[in-house]
Amino acid sequence: MQPWKKKKGLMRAAKYSCVLEPMEREVLGDLSATVSEALIKRAQSAPKDELAEMTGIPSGHKDAPEDPSLARLLPDFERDGDEEYDGDNSLLRSLHENDITKAKLANLQVLNHALGPDGGVTVTATEEEAQSWAAALNDIRLFVAAGEVRGGEQAVQDRDNLVEWLAFNQDSLLSAMMGN
Repeated sequence: MQPWKKKKGLMRAAKYSCVLEPMEREVLGDLSATVSEALIKRAQSAPKDELAEMTGIPSGHKDAPEDPSLARLLPDFERDGDEEYDGDNSLLRSLHENDITKAKLANLQVLNHALGPDGGVTVTATEEEAQSWAAALNDIRLFVAAGEVRGGEQAVQDRDNLVEWLAFNQDSLLSAMMGN
């Protein structure tokens, strides 16, 4: 992967671009699809709430995901050791998890759209799209890093290398956005 670069225009807003290797593009697209599918499955498994259906206020899960990768993307609203009052965390999760999931899916969709269906390796993004890219890369990196690895030390090393590459990609984009 070539680092992200900022292209300034005289009459247009700045754009960001990078060139991925074909395999990198494919891996990034596959990882984005995997994270999207996990988030969609989580959202679809939310219990139905009669009051929420009557009022139109969506409600989600009250408990954190059991999958460590999803739990990393959808953490509790309170830290360990914080004082909790009568299920505040469950209430906050049921009210906000759907919105958080929608935002994460929207960011992943921007990434998928930029990668395109044709398999192109040059990626360009506007300022707004670049922010979505950075958020999507972060979610993918967190999801992969928290995932369980089977297959011994080599599988762990492969996962760690992938997480490092995702971090480089994200850091490169953020550096370009900050003008470094």
